[in-house]
Amino acid sequence: MKRGRKTNDANSSSSEDTTEKESKRHKAVEKKTTVVQSPDWANLLQDIILQVFQYLPLLDRAHASQVCRSWNQVFHMPDLWRCFEFELNQPATSNLRTTHPELIKQIIKRHSNHLQYVSFKVDSSKESAEAACDILSQLVNCSLKTLGLISTARPSFMDLPKSHFISALTVVFVNSKSLSSLKIDDTPVDDPSLKVLVANNSDTLKLLKMSSCPHVSPAGKL
Repeated sequence: MKRGRKTNDANSSSSEDTTEKESKRHKAVEKKTTVVQSPDWANLLQDIILQVFQYLPLLDRAHASQVCRSWNQVFHMPDLWRCFEFELNQPATSNLRTTHPELIKQIIKRHSNHLQYVSFKVDSSKESAEAACDILSQLVNCSLKTLGLISTARPSFMDLPKSHFISALTVVFVNSKSLSSLKIDDTPVDDPSLKVLVANNSDTLKLLKMSSCPHVSPAGKL
């Protein structure tokens, strides 16, 4: 009986060892065949992506929008376009960054009606000033609340014909019935043209800030 019990114990032990080895072998095979999945960026909440996009420069934001459909949808959300600064600089005259012309076309085509707080930062070249006027003249579907025309160097807008500049600015004044703030630097605006412009927004315009506009008199500002 003892010999039989020992034999059974040995067989049981051998069976357990075999089972344990098989289990380890299967686990090793499973470990080798397991595929580590990369994170699915498309499943990120759009609110989170929106917050990240708000801190990115425009060109980086445009590149990120090509990652997937979800990110592209966030790129076109109105909240991203309410406040925008056009940077218009010529490489030959400035080392500052500039808003890419193709992106400007997209912004005007798809987001001009979302723009509310807009500024233009322009260098000393006539080409940049003309580009700013060209953009202004296309903002027929917008309703701006604030507008700033900022010169980073002279002469900027002063090199433009007065009629050309006033015509572009009139488009904004006529279409933006809620314009409350205007800041302009180095422009050819004079007293009569300023009076006509402001008349379109006399009920809403609360702040008018002008710098280096030699054709506007103190009386004209009042």
